[in-house]
Amino acid sequence: MEERTSRSSGGGPRTRGGWTPAGTAELRRTEGAQRRTGRGEAARRQLLDAARRVFERDGYTGVGIADIVREAGVSQGSFYTYFSSKVEVLRELMDEVVATMDAALVTRPDDEQLDPVSALERSNQRYMEAYRGHGRLYVIGEQLARIDDEAAEALHRRRRNDVERVAATIRRWQARGVADPTIDPVPTAAVLVTLTRHLCYWLYIGGDDFYDEDSALSALNATWIRTVDLRRRPNKRWLQDGS
Repeated sequence: MEERTSRSSGGGPRTRGGWTPAGTAELRRTEGAQRRTGRGEAARRQLLDAARRVFERDGYTGVGIADIVREAGVSQGSFYTYFSSKVEVLRELMDEVVATMDAALVTRPDDEQLDPVSALERSNQRYMEAYRGHGRLYVIGEQLARIDDEAAEALHRRRRNDVERVAATIRRWQARGVADPTIDPVPTAAVLVTLTRHLCYWLYIGGDDFYDEDSALSALNATWIRTVDLRRRPNKRWLQDGS
């Protein structure tokens, strides 16, 4: 069993995934940025892609650096040219996954032309598509949080950001008169974020085979809509009560 590693106490800038590069990792990150040209970048990408395949196939705790370099077809020395440990590799992969998941939730220009219900349905569909492609690695990142303090901190930070983002959306809906003004945005957002992520986990990774993706998306949308009483057009009474 691997020892739990402590998180960095540094106050430097964090990556998108919530990590704070420090010590050797910070030095290698700086040096790596200088090497990311031509063949060096290709070799580095080869290691990342190989590590992702191995992690997704075999999990995190049972994988060693030897497994990663074997999958990549490179020497162990090549690994240490770019990374200090398999933890650093997973952290970088998680940065990429988080960036992709976040991008799926960014409002597109054409979303602004949609009514709130249609915009929500499109956003949920994009999230499910992103989870289908990246959820297995995301879950492995959550497993790392059990043995690595910095990973645990990053996981909690990401969840808080997700809840705050959804809570802000609920408040905007309430201000527009298209969502129930009596609900508390923060705990409601926490419930919806948890529901969405767990549904995706069981659908794409956990093995649920007694419903399909379309019915899952339909049920997810219906639950969001009922929870906040989301309307396609403003409710005049809600607007009047809030004035």
